[in-house]
Amino acid sequence: MKRPLTVVAVGGVMLVIGLFAGAFFQNARSGYHFRLLEERDYASTLGTVKWSCFTETVGFPFLDPEKTMISVGNRTIYKAQRDFQENDPHARNIETSGNSISWEDGDYRYHLTMQEVTNGEPVGASNRSQPSRSETNSTSVAAGSDR
Repeated sequence: MKRPLTVVAVGGVMLVIGLFAGAFFQNARSGYHFRLLEERDYASTLGTVKWSCFTETVGFPFLDPEKTMISVGNRTIYKAQRDFQENDPHARNIETSGNSISWEDGDYRYHLTMQEVTNGEPVGASNRSQPSRSETNSTSVAAGSDR
């Protein structure tokens, strides 16, 4: 009577261990892993400019380089991943002034000017500042054609 109970108990323990091992393997193989390393906020007339440094991985997180991201509100304006064992690109030296943001990443220097748009037109812009769609898409008939 002891032998069948021992076999069932060992089988149950092996089943539970197998389920936990399978769940761990599946999470390591195809799970989403995110770790926030550092975050800073900068005041701006555009709203809060947020700089964050993080790691983001799908699958086993092994030797993942960090990423930096700059966002204004819910819009991401810059996101880059460092090269393996390199310092760049890594967003730094962020400056805000009026409706512009500037930063560098070790490879390039960026300067972004943002303008609010209402009804498809920039605020404060005249209606004739840019050619209309019909003017930009017009085609002329080539000389010497039979049309």
